[in-house]
Amino acid sequence: MAKHNQRQLLLFSLTSVLTGTAMLVGVGIYLALRNVDTPSTATEYSSTPPVETSAPSITTPNTPIVPIHNKPSTPPTPVKPPRQNLGGVDWRGKDLRRMDLQNANLGGANLANANLSGVNLRGANLSGANLNYANLTNADLSQGDLRGANLSHANLQGANLDRALLDGANFTNAIMP
Repeated sequence: MAKHNQRQLLLFSLTSVLTGTAMLVGVGIYLALRNVDTPSTATEYSSTPPVETSAPSITTPNTPIVPIHNKPSTPPTPVKPPRQNLGGVDWRGKDLRRMDLQNANLGGANLANANLSGVNLRGANLSGANLNYANLTNADLSQGDLRGANLSHANLQGANLDRALLDGANFTNAIMP
């Protein structure tokens, strides 16, 4: 009987050591992967949201534009940034009127009291976002995902909600278009 108890105690100790080792290895791998700075993870998980989404101009007012090989110069075509991942950002009370958030992922973001008047949010994911008391006057929310969003007391006057997903959204005391 004593050998059986010793065997059980040894198995229990071995299991505990192996489980602890596996957990430490897992934490080490997690920390190592978290510190890897690739372009996709650097933009996806950045805690500082972008302020300006358009590319800066490379010409200054005093710089003459000289055509190469006597070809007429054409203005550069603006490049649309890829879908922005801003899920969970805290933009509570911020003025975001100059932002282009078309197709942006703002799922779970805190936009309470934010000024989004006239902002392009076409196709944006705002599922679960807090838009309590937000100013969405004349905002384009068409084709957006607002499922489960809190829009209580939000001003949606003149907003475009065409083909937006609104299942479970809270519109209590909201000013509707």
